[in-house]
Amino acid sequence: DEKGLSVLPDQHIDTGMGLERLVSLLQDKSSNYDIDAFQPIFKAIEENGNVGPYTGLVLDADTTLKDTAYRAIADHARTLSFAIADGAVPSNGGRGYVLRRILRRATRYGQQILKAEPGFFVKIIPSVIDTFGESFPELVKEKENILEIVQEEEQAFSVMLDRGISYFSDLKDEMKDAGLTKVAGDKVFFLYDTLGFPIDLTEQMAEEAGFTVDSKGFETEMETQKQRSRDARNAAKNGGATRLELIAEQTSWLSKNNIDVTDDEFKYEWDLSLS
Repeated sequence: DEKGLSVLPDQHIDTGMGLERLVSLLQDKSSNYDIDAFQPIFKAIEENGNVGPYTGLVLDADTTLKDTAYRAIADHARTLSFAIADGAVPSNGGRGYVLRRILRRATRYGQQILKAEPGFFVKIIPSVIDTFGESFPELVKEKENILEIVQEEEQAFSVMLDRGISYFSDLKDEMKDAGLTKVAGDKVFFLYDTLGFPIDLTEQMAEEAGFTVDSKGFETEMETQKQRSRDARNAAKNGGATRLELIAEQTSWLSKNNIDVTDDEFKYEWDLSLS
């Protein structure tokens, strides 16, 4: 407060040691993902994928991104399960948009990297609930709701995902043949606007292919689309006529040239009778 710092009644050291890090020490594991809490989830992922079991490779050693996909899917399945159990739902805004994005990232990892069939991700959720349900009974209580929401979201995105992966695969081949390394803004916008791909998902796919993304070009395309939408709305409001908009310089010129202000008092009179 304004008086300065005060001594806390209890002093502790924040080690940053969450559950997984603590368990990795107790179980003598070199990675959080090697602890027992992740093994049932990895087993469920293996059973629904088509590239073999988790092997723990990281960074450059994980050349196929298989183990990266395992870790991401397991983390995202846990996040979505707990968040939905607490009342959050995927949507287009706020925390809901974060959930929608990570669900789509997990779905993309599964179908593209692990060669899983569409609809695989919802099959991973029961392994999360079985693993953590005893300690977190809200997971068990909300199980049906969690499964229903995840299934609906996954189904809605799967069709777009297939088309997006196919489009990006063709684009990748074209770019490599042409010696290009940056995905053009209009291509990124097409993935976003037409195929429903968040830009961070496209950026991830581009990075995996050794490309970068023209973010400024994407933003330009986005602003152009917004302007088209505004123009279309204005045209509809004005019956197709061009909308007249005066900026400060123009209204100043009218005033200096003694142009009378439009008398719009009549629009406030609601009880006039028609003659």
